[in-house]
Amino acid sequence: MNVDLEGPAMTPPPGVIPDFVNTGGQHTSGYIWLIASAVIATLAVLARVVSSSVAKKFVLEDWLMVTALGIFAGIQYVSWKLVGLPGMWTHQWNIQLKDMTPILYHLHLAAVFYGPIAMCIKVAILVNWLRIFVPKGQRNFTFWMLHVMIWANIFYYIITTLTEVFRCWPREKIWNLFYEGGSCLVDVEAQNFATSVINFVSDSAILALPQWMIWKLNMSTQKKWGLSLLFAIGIGAWSFGIIRTVYFVHLIKTEDATYEFSGIAVWTIWELTTGFLIMGIPAFPRAFKVLPGSEAIITLFRSLSSKTDLSKSNPWRHMYKPKTRKRRSVFEISELDTHGLDTVESAEVEHTVSHESVEVEPKRDVEMQQAETV
Repeated sequence: MNVDLEGPAMTPPPGVIPDFVNTGGQHTSGYIWLIASAVIATLAVLARVVSSSVAKKFVLEDWLMVTALGIFAGIQYVSWKLVGLPGMWTHQWNIQLKDMTPILYHLHLAAVFYGPIAMCIKVAILVNWLRIFVPKGQRNFTFWMLHVMIWANIFYYIITTLTEVFRCWPREKIWNLFYEGGSCLVDVEAQNFATSVINFVSDSAILALPQWMIWKLNMSTQKKWGLSLLFAIGIGAWSFGIIRTVYFVHLIKTEDATYEFSGIAVWTIWELTTGFLIMGIPAFPRAFKVLPGSEAIITLFRSLSSKTDLSKSNPWRHMYKPKTRKRRSVFEISELDTHGLDTVESAEVEHTVSHESVEVEPKRDVEMQQAETV
């Protein structure tokens, strides 16, 4: 079979002349995107590690996030190579056929890296919520729901990663367009689309579950809103997952794969980066306090805030205002809190039990008095 390796990797549209020199691909913006996402993810994990070090308690979630960051470095490296060749938003007819082998190889590696990263992040989030929302020793509905989601994500990402690794045999057939022989048992386009849809369902459940649990907690409405907004950062990952799915749909309908894969890569990286932020943001306050000069900055902001409050309110009211106990921040509630937050139902049960115990004591005293009288 005679193949022109110097020719275009795709037949261009009518009237379009392939340009292998000025391909139209974006490189600088791609590098900036990768650096920004790497910095954000690293800071999020670093904040979590510092916070756990201060608390002198490393938990499973911390190890999962560190592992995810290590694998994330791999997908960043592969994406860096793809930004160099072919570049972001490069049409496939502006790429020479000989360059498709390394491009497909790096795309395959990126797909292999994605599964373990997403698995570690999602399992870390769910385990963290298990630690926060389920009191120790309880086996309630929330406990079993979280465990189902944890193990479902583990099995799902292990299976999809293995099918990506071994979707063709010999494996070289995955990235070598000219490999003769072998077979591919997995339809990669169908798998990618199915992965996106299942990710959307998983992200939706992970986004909705904490909101359902928060509004059942036995706390003030103000605190519920604070916690609800804190967990709402998951909307970012959910939105990026939807956009990623849209690009996978476009990929199925077009032959211009390199162009559509640029969109998939961008929103995949941002989806993963948001996952790091979900676990990192609650740790930022405690990690910030470790920084030199942090106390001075906090004191400055408190003084400015108090002056602003005094200037906007009646000074006579502050003279007679009783002192109130400082409330816990929502960050303190959510970060490394090993004590389960009580739901309304559990609070009612505790109240009933304590009330019954109070009634038992007088009855016991009466019985003792009767025995002494006899």
